[in-house]
Amino acid sequence: MNKNIIVSNVSDESFALGVGYAHSQEIDISDLIALKSFINNEFCPRFLQDHVTEETLGHGLKGKSVYIVSTHSAYYSRNELAMRNYLIASAAKENGAEFVALVEPDLFYSAQDRGPRTLDHPQVSDFASREKFVGQPCSAEMYAQLLKTSGVDSVMTVHNHKPEVMRNIYQKVYPTGNSHKIPVFLNLDISPLIANYILRSGLVRLWNYGEHVGFVAPDEGAVDFVKRVREFTGLHNSVLVTFKKTRMGQRDVKVDLSEDVELLKGKDIFILDDMVRTGGTIAANINAISESKSCRPANIFFYSTHSTISPEARENLNSPHLNQFITSNTIPSVLNRDIQGRLRKKIVVLKIEKWIANAIRHCLEEARYPDEIYGINSVTQSDDFYEVDLSTKNPLHNKSRVQQYELTI
Repeated sequence: MNKNIIVSNVSDESFALGVGYAHSQEIDISDLIALKSFINNEFCPRFLQDHVTEETLGHGLKGKSVYIVSTHSAYYSRNELAMRNYLIASAAKENGAEFVALVEPDLFYSAQDRGPRTLDHPQVSDFASREKFVGQPCSAEMYAQLLKTSGVDSVMTVHNHKPEVMRNIYQKVYPTGNSHKIPVFLNLDISPLIANYILRSGLVRLWNYGEHVGFVAPDEGAVDFVKRVREFTGLHNSVLVTFKKTRMGQRDVKVDLSEDVELLKGKDIFILDDMVRTGGTIAANINAISESKSCRPANIFFYSTHSTISPEARENLNSPHLNQFITSNTIPSVLNRDIQGRLRKKIVVLKIEKWIANAIRHCLEEARYPDEIYGINSVTQSDDFYEVDLSTKNPLHNKSRVQQYELTI
């Protein structure tokens, strides 16, 4: 058995298998761990060990590092997957593992990052901002506490919605860090991969450093991410526009176009955000842009890192004004053609298992910080970090980059 092993909380989970393969793990995950449940549905993981002796009993993982890859499942809720994470981590430590990390690209409960008593949060400013959380827990902090109790030493995620808030939570729960000097919270910035795709895809006109390109932040929370992607592309003559979002209800969104929306006229524009659940915000952005007389973009593209293709999202993203919807597979069900539905004609999925394996190698095994590795210099190297998946129904399928571009003009 290798010194470092990759396992999953669900049998034959495709994302975890891809990460293990990219990490050059020769042993199949199913030969490393059995994920059994008793007749009463209680989960009991078992790390498999051959030739048990008195000396190796309870020490089968001695000196090893265990990486639990956790994503979305069509069969188990996030609550169930979280419990599986705790028990797998506990089993690893009970059997001698030296280090345990949870690799969860779309970190569970991270959107629930404050409770009524939370004061050190950027969105807490007055009584009203705290009152709406009365009666609720700070689930993100509870999740961190339970992960620590179960034996997890470090958590790695991708494009977290509020990474600084989450980092503070984990540092509070892990005040002394861990013995390996690896940060307890690692947030991977996916900007270099997205910049690479924009430059390589042939979707936008790149000449003169992007004078025909526009980048749009759909709300103020996305500004930093959009700025990084724009910087990493090197398209310094492109424009960047930020819209203001106001929630009129739980799923009703109003978008106020900024005065500089005229800058997007005739341009190939990329709207970028961290997540999609219902697609309401993006639909409001696309509708506002398409209905504006002062803004007539040539093409509209949308990127989201964590995409839940719900029935509402399918409906909202099926706008005739949206040319292509690009996403990663941090929620692997996005690859399912039946779940994509009509969106299969315009959805492009960037499979990032190779990138995650690379991050495990550098950040968890070499104790390097993500910012050291995945900065602007990594954009050209990102060709090897992802694969593109799209349906044969998508007009970009089997087209060269030149042909892809010609389809968008």
